[in-house]
Amino acid sequence: MLAIVSGFILGIFLGSFGFVSWSFILTTVCLSGILYYYNFSSPGEEKYKQTLVFVSIFLIGISLGLLRIHFSDLNQKSQLENFVDRKTDFTGIVVAEPDVREKNTMLTVLLQTAQVARVPLATTSPAQKVNEKIIISVSIYPEFNYGDQISFSAKLSEPKDIESTGGRSFDYGGYLRARGVWYTASFVYPKLVSQNHGSIIKKYLFAIKKSFTSAIDNALPQPESSLMVGLLLGTKQSLGKELLAEFSRSGVSHVVVLSGYNIAIVATSIMAVLRFLPSVFSFSFGCIGIILFTILSGAGASAVRAAIMVLVALFAKKFNRDYKAGRALGFAVVLMLAQNPALLVFDPSFQLSILATIGIVFVSPFVTPYLSRVPEKFGMREIFSSTIATQLTVLPFLVYTMGTLSLVALPVNILILATIPTTMLLGFITGLFGLVSLWLSFLPALPSYILLWYQLTIVHLGATLPFGAISLPAFSPWVVVLIYIIIGVGLYWLNKKTTQVRPM
Repeated sequence: MLAIVSGFILGIFLGSFGFVSWSFILTTVCLSGILYYYNFSSPGEEKYKQTLVFVSIFLIGISLGLLRIHFSDLNQKSQLENFVDRKTDFTGIVVAEPDVREKNTMLTVLLQTAQVARVPLATTSPAQKVNEKIIISVSIYPEFNYGDQISFSAKLSEPKDIESTGGRSFDYGGYLRARGVWYTASFVYPKLVSQNHGSIIKKYLFAIKKSFTSAIDNALPQPESSLMVGLLLGTKQSLGKELLAEFSRSGVSHVVVLSGYNIAIVATSIMAVLRFLPSVFSFSFGCIGIILFTILSGAGASAVRAAIMVLVALFAKKFNRDYKAGRALGFAVVLMLAQNPALLVFDPSFQLSILATIGIVFVSPFVTPYLSRVPEKFGMREIFSSTIATQLTVLPFLVYTMGTLSLVALPVNILILATIPTTMLLGFITGLFGLVSLWLSFLPALPSYILLWYQLTIVHLGATLPFGAISLPAFSPWVVVLIYIIIGVGLYWLNKKTTQVRPM
């Protein structure tokens, strides 16, 4: 299993950086077959034969990964090439929840028709039917909702790399291509044509989310309410650039990213409420609740990864199977990449989510034995261990992509992570009570506000310390690879040392 999974991931990684010829794929398959045949046709030691089998299966995994990336959106042509940089009239449907930001709103639109705008005294061709997504930037008002059919005029353009300080650039085009988007348009002024063209389930989920978010906004002031929504639903755009920058400098951006903890709370809550029903019903509703909550949150890469792992854990418990988090992570990665292989290279949220989970699952056990002096009360030892482990696995990649090395990430994480579960519980109750009565929501909102104020204060202090963070210039990705190799060797040495001194 390890051989084919790792080979599949490597094949997608290699294929993401350029077109891979069919001859290369066929050569990989043939080499795998030769090694597999040689293993059974020649004498040799058992250990040697196992290595040949591993390499053979690994090569098959590489060929499967190359095939998958070959047939992905990365190697497909857009239907809109003839409309780029030309004023065009479009009609389409808003197919995702509007992304409301500080100064504008981003709409993901599935186009239905496209027609070059009419020019006086010139003949125009009829509207062409298309079926492709674009992202348009519109003003915050008037508001548009999921499922709205709109018409607008715009000039399409290819998304450009986003340049940042220190010589870094973000491949925005690749990021959008991972979401099936080739082109964008800015300063668009759409008109509403009709409504209710989307999924009924998504429509009501987004309506519930909007009402829940409004209830929290009414009960809590800013920026505490935005932080609460980020903790519960993983939406962080409404925090604003300044506050997001503080979270980044303090090394705690991950707290407003939907994690397995959020998903697990949903599942256990539903199953606890419905425990009076037969177990098969409570289990089924718990699984359905996870799926619906993931859709409600926007189904980002980190949320989907967490949902898959929690579902695997629930099924393992239901059928009395041994649950191994490492295998669940591998299953989630393969399942997500099989559906969308572009995530591996072009989606930072997917990469960070995987790295953080690797830290918690594989690195944390190495760290815990060295924290015997940290008390277990309030889960402090576990918080210390998971924080150190995730910093080890995530920090090199964060520094490479963001250019900021936070020197206060460890103490800031330790100071606020212990308060996150209680804050989320109180925030969930605040939102539910707010759907019934504003005055009733003030009861849990007061302790929620105190905890949120404490967290924001710690983050602000960490971000404003003179030497709290260091900005580093851009460097080669091979430096990151070298750092991870050093971390891996160090963990191997620690494990070997611990095994040697362990009493028989």
